[in-house]
Amino acid sequence: MSILRKPILLGFAPRYLAALALSAIWWCSSTQASIISLSAVLDAAQVVGGSTSTATGVASVAIDTTLFTITTDLSWSGLTGPADRGHLHNGPAGQTTDDFFFHEVLTQDARTVACGYPNGSLFNGCAPQSGSSHDILQLSANPANDGYGYADFNTLVDAFLADGIYIDIHTQEFPEGEIRGQLIAQVPEPATLALLGLGLAGLGFFRLRKLNWSAQNSVTFPAPL
Repeated sequence: MSILRKPILLGFAPRYLAALALSAIWWCSSTQASIISLSAVLDAAQVVGGSTSTATGVASVAIDTTLFTITTDLSWSGLTGPADRGHLHNGPAGQTTDDFFFHEVLTQDARTVACGYPNGSLFNGCAPQSGSSHDILQLSANPANDGYGYADFNTLVDAFLADGIYIDIHTQEFPEGEIRGQLIAQVPEPATLALLGLGLAGLGFFRLRKLNWSAQNSVTFPAPL
């Protein structure tokens, strides 16, 4: 029969390390929980209906679920001409939109050149062939009341997270869209994953220390006659 002697401060350091790491993970997640980040790479291959453009673009979208804002940073280069429109649309990859959700992301500050369209343009100025735009869309808890389709903000967020929103840029040569990109939710930051690994490593080390102590500090009594 074996009797284990109770440890006094067994594994204090690894337990402390694990607790510290898990606390840090909780702090990181709680401070960033209201921001959802997505990104997209724009090119002609994703345009439904076809585009032969060699232009490219990148976009990042940050959704603040507390302030009900959608911030879009879009940059592009090599368009065939000035861009008169750049939109967020609902619609999965490979499909067109029904404009249930639709928002113009080319701000007036980004429209620095004349459009030069023979039949004119709906906008006062166009964005250049290479450029960028920064747009903040302020919504309420009920985007439908703001004219943006979805009955509540969480449903709109779900559409983004399901890869159901894309961004595109339109020009005179490609009025249905010259380049397009599907917005994809970003994976957790490496620092957060590292902290998780640190916490799990600390817990594993504590368990190993406990097993080793049990093996080394047992007392065996002879069996009764």
